[in-house]
Amino acid sequence: MPRQRSALPAGLRDSSFTTAEATALGVGSKRLRGGDLVTPIRGTRLTREADGLIARCRAYALHRRVDFAFSHATAASLYGVPLPRTDDRIHVSVRAPGRAPDIRGHVGHKLSRWETRTVHGLPVTTPEQTWLDLAQLFPRDALVVAGDFFVGGDAPLTDRIALARAIAASPGRRGIGRAREAIHSIRHGAESPGESRLRLLLADAGLPVPLLNHELRDASGGFVARIDLAYEHARVALEYEGDIHRVDRRVWQKDIRRRERVEDLGWRMVRVTADDLHTPAVLVHRVRKLIEGHANAPTRGF
Repeated sequence: MPRQRSALPAGLRDSSFTTAEATALGVGSKRLRGGDLVTPIRGTRLTREADGLIARCRAYALHRRVDFAFSHATAASLYGVPLPRTDDRIHVSVRAPGRAPDIRGHVGHKLSRWETRTVHGLPVTTPEQTWLDLAQLFPRDALVVAGDFFVGGDAPLTDRIALARAIAASPGRRGIGRAREAIHSIRHGAESPGESRLRLLLADAGLPVPLLNHELRDASGGFVARIDLAYEHARVALEYEGDIHRVDRRVWQKDIRRRERVEDLGWRMVRVTADDLHTPAVLVHRVRKLIEGHANAPTRGF
């Protein structure tokens, strides 16, 4: 029967710690080599249960306490930005002309523009700098999704004017052309990556840019629904539906009643899923046909 490992002191179980801290608390070197621990960076440990991006960033902060900030995809993830799947390496920036870190599992950068914020107790590059850094790593669509996140919500982290200033202050920077292209498509009001990607898909297909979160009201002014993306002139509503709309029966029933109320007002509702974004031709054809059909409909006489 394998020997049971000794429990770690309470203060070491839920976050990163240095081996020096553990030794001072009476943890032996053999215990620090236990299979239940990982070594995110030399001289630190972390339990497998507590492992994650924030904990690994805190391990780096224990290793280098000053003059750095998490940046690029790491900063974006700490802010909560929805990103395409990427590797697990941690991006760390230092102020130029300082020496960028060269550590396994980390990507070092030097930045000439230097402002930081504190997120989860960690130093990170500003939303503007972070968004600009993402232009080095991701295509336009992902950059627009990230921009929508930064400028959206009830408490936006930045706005398009600040992003434009960051672009203007960084001529010749790698990815700057992609950032200039993406900023024109960023909008306040998108509430999910799916909505952002749907809006881009429609615009890239040559369709008009839809209104975001359009409030639909009846003849008496009563609220009926808030539409994800709307072509008000054509009375076409598009709703992006995640898995919860499919697997939660209460949400599904609510969607049915909502759709009926919208269509009672003479609108057509198009429900869009992730699969539609992967094979968009049918969706684009349908939306175009609905818009053109409304424009060509005969005017009723009275």
